[in-house]
Amino acid sequence: MLAISWGKEITLRVMVVSSRKIPFSVPRVLKKAVLSDRTDMETVQVRILLVDDDPIFSDIVIAKLATYGHADVTRARSAEHALELVDQQRYPFDCYLLDIMLGDMDGIELCRNLRLRRDCKSAPVIMITASQEAPLMGLAFQAGATDFLRKPLNEAEFSGRITTAKLVFESMQREKKGRDALQALISSGPNTKSLQDGERVCFSDVPGMVDYHELENRLLRLEDGFYQLSVFRIRIRRFRRKIGQNADRAVILRLLHAVSVKVADVVPTKSLLLAYIGRGRFICCIVGRQSKVSGLFQSQLQIAACEALEKFGVDNSDREFDISQLNERHIVTKAAAIALVRNEFDLISAPAAASLPDVDAIEDIIIDRTARLVRATPHRQ
Repeated sequence: MLAISWGKEITLRVMVVSSRKIPFSVPRVLKKAVLSDRTDMETVQVRILLVDDDPIFSDIVIAKLATYGHADVTRARSAEHALELVDQQRYPFDCYLLDIMLGDMDGIELCRNLRLRRDCKSAPVIMITASQEAPLMGLAFQAGATDFLRKPLNEAEFSGRITTAKLVFESMQREKKGRDALQALISSGPNTKSLQDGERVCFSDVPGMVDYHELENRLLRLEDGFYQLSVFRIRIRRFRRKIGQNADRAVILRLLHAVSVKVADVVPTKSLLLAYIGRGRFICCIVGRQSKVSGLFQSQLQIAACEALEKFGVDNSDREFDISQLNERHIVTKAAAIALVRNEFDLISAPAAASLPDVDAIEDIIIDRTARLVRATPHRQ
């Protein structure tokens, strides 16, 4: 330290630092990984048919629907007019708002007619009424109505009923998308009745699910750095034996689809990347705060996946899934995450893997022999 003073007022202090290197540590800066291209809920435009003979009330309803983002509303002035509009549509309406008190044909009869049509069997039907009579609403529900709105409109009730109808519609859309995706996968697969042992499949309707190579590409596109990210394996135990070498391809795909849906239900959409790599194994990446795979999470996943197997009548007498976290630390580098998924994929896809003995079968033999030895060993009194 060198100090130079000018009188009593100014003091200049100079510190001379050695030129030799002083080791120091730089704190790790966690990067935010965005692996999923999906949003939590895609914007859904619901096509609504409003049937009411009061034009002023119809204007009010349409204006209120617009405030909730529902601009695709078709109005009909009578039940007969509504049926004409339904017949003219290339695609059916997604939701129906029917006034009970109409002309020659009332809203209850119109609802009954709609339910007779194949394309209208499951769509939400909300009855609009100024009546307080319970028997009248009972008749409406018997005709196939799913909900009701009272006149004059109550803001909270209106919001709740429309939100419920939208949730029903979205649930129906997901089911339809799932059926279509499964059918496409079944139709476009190899010309075999059974699913090939190492064949990869991807269900486009499952949030966060991608093909393995897409999963790897998402990781490669990340910036170099440290991430809150966990990679883990989900394995259906004794997959070959439980499913059977000659099991129908469609049955196996439906089972794998059910398991994939259950996994996606447990993990938030934006945090999940899921890939089925064959032989009853999934690779799963979870990013962000949810990436720390706790015991509770594994239990939830275990229960959900077992429910999927039980749905297909697969024996569930013991623990059917091995859920193993592949990274020891909660914070990993991009390179480490890529190495983990590649190693897991290589173990399954290597040509030699198909000719090796089934690990599950070896495990069962060891357990069986151990049990017999224990039974044969005399116990001390």
